[in-house]
Amino acid sequence: MSTESRGAAPAHRGSFRRTLAAMVAVLVVLCTGLAVLTLGQGPRLVRSDIDADGVVQLTQQRLLMHSNEPLAEIDAEQVSVTPSIPLKVATDGNTLSITFEQRLLYGTDYVVSVSGVTSPFHEAASTFDYSFTTGSPPLYYLQKGAPDAVGGAADAIVRTTVSGTARDVVYSAPRIQDFAVVGSSLAIATETDDGMSQLVLVAPGQSAVETLPLPTRGTITQLGSSVKQAMLGFRFTGADPADGYSNTLLLFDLLAKHTSFTLPGTVIGEPLQVDQWRFIPDSTLVETTADGVMSIYDSALQQGAVIGDYDDLGEVAPAGAQSVIGGQGAFHVLDLLSGEVSPLKPILPEGAIPVGLPLLGPDDTTTVSVASVGAVDGTTRQVVVRSDDGGATVIFDTASADARIVSVTQSPNTQYLAIAVQPRTGAEVATSLVDRSSGAVERTLSGLRVTWQ
Repeated sequence: MSTESRGAAPAHRGSFRRTLAAMVAVLVVLCTGLAVLTLGQGPRLVRSDIDADGVVQLTQQRLLMHSNEPLAEIDAEQVSVTPSIPLKVATDGNTLSITFEQRLLYGTDYVVSVSGVTSPFHEAASTFDYSFTTGSPPLYYLQKGAPDAVGGAADAIVRTTVSGTARDVVYSAPRIQDFAVVGSSLAIATETDDGMSQLVLVAPGQSAVETLPLPTRGTITQLGSSVKQAMLGFRFTGADPADGYSNTLLLFDLLAKHTSFTLPGTVIGEPLQVDQWRFIPDSTLVETTADGVMSIYDSALQQGAVIGDYDDLGEVAPAGAQSVIGGQGAFHVLDLLSGEVSPLKPILPEGAIPVGLPLLGPDDTTTVSVASVGAVDGTTRQVVVRSDDGGATVIFDTASADARIVSVTQSPNTQYLAIAVQPRTGAEVATSLVDRSSGAVERTLSGLRVTWQ
């Protein structure tokens, strides 16, 4: 028995070796096949990240496309986006970063395709495909005597969107004068029983209301806020001239203590007095005019620079680098970085007379203007005109000699215009949300001061 067992052992060992060798051979073949297969295909897209709301609100927002392996350098020519949008690209390890240089359209399907994607370690190429739908952030407007406001006929700040009919009263009070969106909160100026102003800070959806301290009793006009910073500003005049506040620009840095501060005026020791003012987006700068002289002030450094004799301020262009200003009976474009001023001559229909300053478009060449045009019966009416190198197009017509266009503002991505119209003297103002390209009226709101978030 023992002899037979010793004789069988070599046979078992030989069978095991043959089986092991076969398994190793199979594994080698499999690994070789996998290596060949891997080398035969390019990198794979494993994840993409984008802020679908942020891309319509701000410029320089990014789409990040993450690969399963390091990426070779990718050029902007390899990237296509539909609808088209100016962009720049950067490659860092396994991540491709696509930066959109303009704000995207609301509620729109975008398709991104990146061709010729390779790795530094092999030449096999692949294509990255990704699609996403942009958000439709809310907008706010002031409705005087809103029927669903708390307290019956009180005024209300209403939140809604461009499309649909949903409306949400986020704050109501008697005699709301103005409001501004500051981050996720609203700053609201109301008139008190004695004719003075009160300033409150409200977070939509929360019951708490913070009253911001004013330096003395007085009135607030031209309330505004910074786009990217938690900054609030307004023109303030005290009830008592001895208090020293007369059309004084007051600023609140809401990231610091909720107290106001002033900018230095041209007279040493006196606060800055303004006729008009506005924040420059993405900056600590504010633009002002006083007595026909325009200046730019740095609110952080507490110092300013005089631009020249211009007495009217328009909106800052969407890219944030230019501003429309008026003076000496003409329109101009101010370069906010260099301080250079160049003439602006919007194209208008024959015989049309411009009313107020025009708005610059997303490419800083197209403009939108309010104009007065004549009819064959001798009457005039106000229209909104979009002009570019191809000429002038009327995109909104009040169709009435009695109607007056109160204001025209544009959404941050310039897709829509908010055109506030008073149909006749003493009537309530209504605001039409108009597609800037087609002139189509998306909806009409029973209110004014539309503010885009």
